[in-house]
Amino acid sequence: MIVLYGTKIRSIRQEKGLTLNELADKTDLTASYLSQIERNLIDPSLSSLRKISLALEVPLYSFLTDKKKQNVLIKADKRKKLELPNSSIVYEFITPMAADKEVNLKMEIIYFQLEPYSWSSDEFMVHAADECIFIVDGTIEINLSEEKYKLNKGDSIYIQENTPHKFYNPTSKKVIGISNICPPIY
Repeated sequence: MIVLYGTKIRSIRQEKGLTLNELADKTDLTASYLSQIERNLIDPSLSSLRKISLALEVPLYSFLTDKKKQNVLIKADKRKKLELPNSSIVYEFITPMAADKEVNLKMEIIYFQLEPYSWSSDEFMVHAADECIFIVDGTIEINLSEEKYKLNKGDSIYIQENTPHKFYNPTSKKVIGISNICPPIY
């Protein structure tokens, strides 16, 4: 699936009546960098996408879909996927997306796979939502600010909102997990 992030970002920015310079001020990204993203000349990092989604006050996933209506039943082969360039983690949305204004979502459940010997993100993730991560298979190290936890198959961890976190797969086996986020952020 080819995703044109920039096209959606430009459309949302223009709907909100913001200039590139105004968006640059809100994101701490340069107008030149944002322009390249909007023209689909470069793919943004996950960190940049998060900054842009926060500045535009839209869920991250709204950059990835044109559909306005989601089904409540989501078949395994029809789940929305979030795969970013230079990232070793793949997210699959088990619940409808927060971007769907026609469904009143209270939580978001995400199935994820993390490749061997890789991080979920280069930077710590911080969001205004509580999150519970359950490991279906494999072993993962969760870094919460300065604390580190090792989770094995069947283990879970509850992370309170605004707690910086990222995770690492220290093994040669792919990790499979499920994350429940409340309220939805994507």
